[in-house]
Amino acid sequence: MVQYLRFFLSDQQVISAIREGNDAALKYLYERNLRMIKKYIIQNSGTEPEAAEILQDALIIFWEKVRSGEFTLNSKISTFLFSVARNKWLQELGRKKRFSIIDETQLNSPEDENQEDRIIEQELVDIVKFHMAQLSPLCKKILLLYYYEEKSMNEISKLLGLANENVAKSKKYQCKKELEQLVKAHINETGENYG
Repeated sequence: MVQYLRFFLSDQQVISAIREGNDAALKYLYERNLRMIKKYIIQNSGTEPEAAEILQDALIIFWEKVRSGEFTLNSKISTFLFSVARNKWLQELGRKKRFSIIDETQLNSPEDENQEDRIIEQELVDIVKFHMAQLSPLCKKILLLYYYEEKSMNEISKLLGLANENVAKSKKYQCKKELEQLVKAHINETGENYG
């Protein structure tokens, strides 16, 4: 359950935790956003320790805004943190006078704008993996063989000792539907928007 909460708190749940003074929310946000911030900082002439420090600064700003009532949830928290971290890093680069060795176009590349899309995609993969573990052993095997090992329905029926290809197809359909329902229920419950 702890692992589940660690990966799937909604933004509103995080804000509520911060308003209640729960410091664990900061750790949660740090773990969720470090990879994205680290990649950006390193791509733009920074180091891992610098990325960690920039993220900590962004989290303090976010924490203070939420606690003071100044923060309004108009976009995802990750978008806010990335924006603050990016601005702070540009200020830091200016302070160190390192702009001369950085390609300005790289700082504003479309790749930066697609960071959040990649994070969201990874979140969806994590959700699917989490709920795959809840399926029956047979369902897990069928879906893994079909989607990951790209086996034909005929091969799957033989590997799993099913009567024939049609039985395997029918079972795959049922398993896929079950997984879809679990994932949809999870997204509705956490209030995340993956559209």
